[in-house]
Amino acid sequence: MNVEDQKIRMVVIDKDPMFALGLCSLLEKRPNMHALAFTPTDLLGAAKDHIIEATDIALLDPAQIDLLPSQLAQRLRDRFAARCIISYTNDMSTTLARACLSAGFRGVLPRSAGLEQLEAAISAVHGGATCIDPIFAHLFDNSQPARANPRTRDLTERETYVLKSVAYGKSLKEIGLELDLSSKTIETYKARGSSKLNLQGRRAIVEYAIRNGWVQSEERIA
Repeated sequence: MNVEDQKIRMVVIDKDPMFALGLCSLLEKRPNMHALAFTPTDLLGAAKDHIIEATDIALLDPAQIDLLPSQLAQRLRDRFAARCIISYTNDMSTTLARACLSAGFRGVLPRSAGLEQLEAAISAVHGGATCIDPIFAHLFDNSQPARANPRTRDLTERETYVLKSVAYGKSLKEIGLELDLSSKTIETYKARGSSKLNLQGRRAIVEYAIRNGWVQSEERIA
């Protein structure tokens, strides 16, 4: 495998082309990153000539684009073959952060995050973690102190693995391939685990995961 194949391949999308180009230039100072700049027009346009095979991460502010995060995630996969998505936004609302996580985004960061924090988050997400900046993570605790739910011990090893994987943004198909099981079986484990924890839907699973330390908050990245 050559050096280029080992690089994290990124697209940076922003309505300000100079900001996107500047951020790409900074990221490319890291020897393991290759970043290309685009605008929302490139994402929303009808042409298909911007598809980049095996793009690892798409970095963008979802508040700049007039699509729901779920629609945005699908467009990014269609247009850029994006494997992971990081929200890098000035919108600090709980609603947007939760919608992004529910849509499968692997990272949620404020624009106030420094370059080192951003680079660390990119590396963490590329490695399979879900990275939530502490400024967003506290939004999911419903103003209650974070503590382990005693019902967690009622989960089987498989149920725990499946729920954690769902929180990381993996699809049932991806989890099934990892465990050599069918998507239907994975769905059964997910349903049983969710029932034991009284969780309804992926957003509830993500919030539970954040409260109980199942996902990697940006402040824990080495």
